[in-house]
Formats: sequence, C-alpha cells, structure tokens
Amino acid sequence: MKLNITKAIAGLSLVTVISSCSKDFINLAPVSNQTTATFFKTANDFQQGVNAVYDGLQSARSYGKSSYYLMEVRSDNTDILDRGALGGVASQIDLFTETTTNPFLTDIYAGAYVTISRANAVLDQIDAAAIPDSSKKQFKGEAQFLRAFVYFDLVRLYGKVPLVIKTETTAEAQNDKRNEVADVYAQIEKDLQSAVTLLPVSYSNAGDYGRATAGTANGLLGKVYVTEKKWSAATAVLKNVTGYTLLTDYASLYNPANAVNSEVLFTVRFKKGLSPSEGNTYFTDMVPFSFYYNGVAYGGSNNNRPTNDIVSAYEKDDKRLIASLDTVSFKNATTTQKGNYVKKYLDVPGATGDGGNSFPVLRYADVLLLQAEALNEQGYSAANGPGSAFDYLNQVRRRAGLIAKTAADLPDQGSFRDAIFAERRVELAFENNRWFDLIRYSKGLAIMQAHLQKEYNLATPVLTPARLLFPIPQSEIDIHNDPTNFPQNP
Repeated sequence: MKLNITKAIAGLSLVTVISSCSKDFINLAPVSNQTTATFFKTANDFQQGVNAVYDGLQSARSYGKSSYYLMEVRSDNTDILDRGALGGVASQIDLFTETTTNPFLTDIYAGAYVTISRANAVLDQIDAAAIPDSSKKQFKGEAQFLRAFVYFDLVRLYGKVPLVIKTETTAEAQNDKRNEVADVYAQIEKDLQSAVTLLPVSYSNAGDYGRATAGTANGLLGKVYVTEKKWSAATAVLKNVTGYTLLTDYASLYNPANAVNSEVLFTVRFKKGLSPSEGNTYFTDMVPFSFYYNGVAYGGSNNNRPTNDIVSAYEKDDKRLIASLDTVSFKNATTTQKGNYVKKYLDVPGATGDGGNSFPVLRYADVLLLQAEALNEQGYSAANGPGSAFDYLNQVRRRAGLIAKTAADLPDQGSFRDAIFAERRVELAFENNRWFDLIRYSKGLAIMQAHLQKEYNLATPVLTPARLLFPIPQSEIDIHNDPTNFPQNP
C-alpha cells in the first residue's frame, strides 16, 4: 500500500488545533503503525514530508481559498457582493462584525497548524537522518521557511498564538499557551536565518520551481524585519535578494503559461487537470491539489469584488489597472448592473472547479518597495541614483508606465512614506498584502472607518482598535479553557 503522505503527516502530528479536528487528522496507526519516528527513513520519505508542508498552503483552508477573506476582503480593496452568501459569514469579515465562531477564522487558524505540524514532523527527525547532507540541508531549510511563513501570517492576523515547534502529544497540545508576539517573531527570525544558510540559490530541475530558495528566505526575512520596524536589518537582508528582475510586462506575471519567471520569489503553485480531491505526492508534478480560484474565488464578483475605492487608487495610464481588474455587466432579478472583478488570476478552466494559475506570495517588486521603505525610514534622502530609495520606488513605477517620482514630488520623509504606501496598494493588489499594510502603517482604523461609512453608509462607527486583530476561534478557547494562558482577544 502506498502511503499518502498528505494524510499521513497530518495523522501523525497532533497540535494545538486538536479541537478543530477534521478528516485531515486521520489515525493511520492500524494500517501500518507508522509514527513520525518510524516513517522517516530515506531521502524520499523526507521529500514526501516536505511536499506535504507545501500542500498545506494549497489547501482551501489556506491560500487555496480562505486567505483572501482575511487579507483582501477585510481591507478596502475588495468586498462581498452577496451579503447573504455562505450564511453571511463572509460579509461579517467585510463589515467587521465577525463572531468567534466564524468558519473562515477557524479554517485559517486550523489550516495553519496542520501545515506547522507537518513541518515539525520533518524537523523532529531530519538532524538524525542517515541521508545525504545536501538533501538534509534542503529539506530542513524548506521546512523552516514554510513554518516561518505560516507563523508570520498567524501572528499578524491573531496576535499572540501558540508557538509549537515540535510534534506534540494530545496532552501536551492541550497545555499550549498563547505566546507573546515578540516570542513568535523571534522564532520566525530564527527559522528564516537558518533557512537562508541551508537552502540552495536555485534548483536545476524546472519541476522544482516554487520550492523555497535562499533568496526566498532572505526576501521573507526582510519583510519580517520591515514589519517589526527593524529598518537597518531589513536593508541588509534585502540587499542579498539577488538574481531576480522585474518582468517587462506586468500582466505576464499572471499568465499560467508564464508561471516560471524571474520576478517571483515564492508562489503557491496550482496545476490544471488534477483532481481537486486526490493527492499527488511528487512536487515535480507541481502540486498535489488543484483549486480553481482563477475567476471564482480570487476573481469572483461575489466573493472578492474589487471596490470602487481600489479602482480610483490607480493613476492615469497605469498599466496595472487593466491587468488587475475589469468591469462586467450582470443581471439580477430585475435590472442589469455593472460590477468589478479581479482579472489577475483568470484562466480558461479545464473543468468546473479546475484552473492552473499559481498565486504569487512574494515578488521582486515587493522587495524593491520594502527596500525603499526601509531606507526612507532610516533617513530621508533626495538622492535618486542606483540603490537609493527613489531608485527602488521608480523601478516599480516605470514598469507600470508611470513617470518617476523625484524630490520635487516627494520632498520629505512623510510624503515618501505615503508614496510607498500608495504604490504598494496598486502594485500588490489582490495578492493578500493590503490588510497587513493597513495595520503596519497604523492606518487601519482611520482608512477602514472612512471606507465603511462611505461604501456602506454605516453612520455608527463599528471599527475599534480591538478589531485590528481577529478573534481566536471559539473552539480553541473552549478546548483549552484557560483564561490566563489562553485568553480570547478583546
């Protein structure tokens, strides 16, 4: 019997989400008495284990679907057209009225810990494994990068979260606590710093495109440092992100035929033509699961509809506008209306629910804007030569067909900061960055309150500082039942 590692690792690794158990947590012991200690023997075993970690990101409880609700719909970039869809729970995220039992909150939280548990299963066994050193370094680096990546999302969405860095028994998991945000970031940094030294610069097999590299780890580490406002550390790390370039044509970034390109540092890969319900254990076949989010989830007019506010954020002649979104006429019961839709991820489906466009998580354009931001925060400079803050900003603007900014346009640190904030919105639209940027720039309260009042005619303020973090899923609060070590967010 061939073991499906996607199910096996989930079944072998219990974590703090034991209260959110689902069919992913399958006990395979009666079949083969496998444990994480007995399963991992060969390099191929570890390869399958690492593939299962990547698979966690492709899940519908992660970047396969749920993430855009918490990262794009939550912001002023997109909204929900049908307020009654899915029982109104999607609309709750959009209107800041979500309850602690909202399924999207639970899905993201539980899905993250499934992925973390799979990474931990690999990391628990890798150091003692009798496999080639080159393979050992790669697998360990990939698992550390992926664990850090997931924790980076978790800490920004929920604040304090349980820091689980080894496979736990059920009893151990029940005693987990919500660790301090600083401690979670320290572990993220530690994992990424290690991954940088272990991961290869590139892979010789084209089928391995999408695996984490040293550049991937450096890019994410730089983004973590910017989020923590560690500006000097950020500039030092981001300078090490080399070998990447901006594609000449922005729209080509999202063409499924151009999935392998020189701009994307890390992407969650999807492939058309695979059954969404069946696992494929080999990364060279690209992905174990295929989700048609191209034009349905990420591009759907009902579930992730670009707001008029994001449309107006683009400057005249910005090439990114027509590449990112468009407007379509649609009929309801009595009238014909026009609505916006995300265009980036459109793909001709192979079948219903089956598309092949991958989701770019970290791009070189993001790195350039982060570097510009970090330099400006260390001290404004009117210089515009190579390696300057203006140079990094203008590389992105010129690709979009826009005129370069100069010191005459941005005469001080504050105006430059605002320019970066605005540029990030349109450059990275619908790529799950906007909500995090609103929080990072401390603009979430003011911008979203104004957005809610303008777009939805909500006269009574509904947005308070407590709403800048999502609630911990109620199922987790209930199973731990420990207000001291595992409290709910305010």
